[in-house]
Parts: sequence; structure tokens; C-alpha cells
Amino acid sequence: MMLLTFCVILTATYVGALAPLPKVCYTQWFDRDNPSGVGDYETLVHLRAEYPQKICNKPLTIQAATLTGVPAESIGQVFQAYDTITGFGCANSEQNEGCCLDYKVRFGCPCPWPQNLIQTQTKMPLP
Repeated sequence: MMLLTFCVILTATYVGALAPLPKVCYTQWFDRDNPSGVGDYETLVHLRAEYPQKICNKPLTIQAATLTGVPAESIGQVFQAYDTITGFGCANSEQNEGCCLDYKVRFGCPCPWPQNLIQTQTKMPLP
């Protein structure tokens, strides 16, 4: 009879307390393009040129929605860009329907952000 022995070594590493998630303030919604032509492009380069100082230098998040408020990710269209570096882009040629919907975008910036942004936390009135 042979006796087999198995040994399992578990290790754990303590990395300290996790940093709290930053508060996010959202910009206004932007819609500078429409899907006529080659598609709907709400890019950061163009938005910053058209709306100077309305978007922080390093957005934390981006949200895109149709003009009626339906989130872009629930539509099922293909996007060329949907990130905090480029912004948002939808090419008509990549859509089964032949045309992108008309989208608007907004960006989440670290709070406090000075330009009339909507905060994700409500303020309590002072007594």
C-alpha cells in the first residue's frame, strides 16, 4: 500500500487599506454632432474646442446615451470609440441598420469640479 501526501501552501499579502473611490461630478450633456455623413462623433478634441473649460483634463468616466436618454450600451450598435481618452464615436458604415442613432455624452470628473457640474452626492443644508 502506498501513501500519498499532498501539501497546499496558502499565502496572503497585506497591501494596506484600499484608497477610497473618488467622488465623481458630471459635466453637462454634450451633443455637437449628428449621424448625418459618416456617423456621430462626440470626441473630446472637438468638444473641448467647442466648449472650452467645460470638461476636466482627465475624465474618470464617460456616459453616452441617445437624445431620448437610452444608454448607448443598451442599444446594440457598434462604437469606434467609447472611452475617456477619445470620447465617443459611431460610424454609420459599421451599423446593421446603416446609420448610427444621435448620441449625447457627458464626462465624470473628480470632485470638486468648478463648472456647474452635477454631483453624485447630495448636499445637506446647513442648520
